[in-house]
Amino acid sequence: MSGPAGVVLATDRASKRKEEKRNRLLEAARKLFVSKGYHETRPQDIAREADVAHGTFYSHYTDKREIFLAFASSAQEDLHAFVQSKIPDVKSFEEYIRYSLTAIQEFAEQNPGLLRSAMVDTKVFDPTDSTSKEVRSKFASGFIIRLKNACDTGELYDDVDPDLIGHAMVGLIQFSAPHAYRKGQSRQEFVDHMTRFLTRALVKNPENMS
Repeated sequence: MSGPAGVVLATDRASKRKEEKRNRLLEAARKLFVSKGYHETRPQDIAREADVAHGTFYSHYTDKREIFLAFASSAQEDLHAFVQSKIPDVKSFEEYIRYSLTAIQEFAEQNPGLLRSAMVDTKVFDPTDSTSKEVRSKFASGFIIRLKNACDTGELYDDVDPDLIGHAMVGLIQFSAPHAYRKGQSRQEFVDHMTRFLTRALVKNPENMS
């Protein structure tokens, strides 16, 4: 095919091939970062896993840090979407926490090693990165909204700061969930412990909290 139509078709095919290779690199990076860790993963390892030339890596990503940021952002979005899909219409803060924590643990079980990356602060790797702030704030927003609603109905103590506590809960889960997994605690044990802790700390009159 010749002429403008042929040029457009060829350009479209080239664009699709480029996107396909970029996705393969990202999938390979996801696999290696989870299994080997950030420091033990090299750009050439990612290229090899993706079955592309080493130089192809650098036509898509500047360095290992850049592809890790892309991977972490994708993992964070996956976690956020998964958790939100698992929370029904609940009536209390305690129910919301229980469903949220259960969903987070379920995500971790279905995606071994991914939770740590999904909740990492990417500013550790790039102080100028805005992705971490945006995604982590998005993830915290579910807690913040529920905290605000619970404050408005008088369910929580009057001096609770929903924005501060919402972000604190993200950090709490970030460190406690992997630790519980390493200890060999079951999903239910983790959910029960954390739900009791947060409910007793924030709710005025926690009920049925043994």
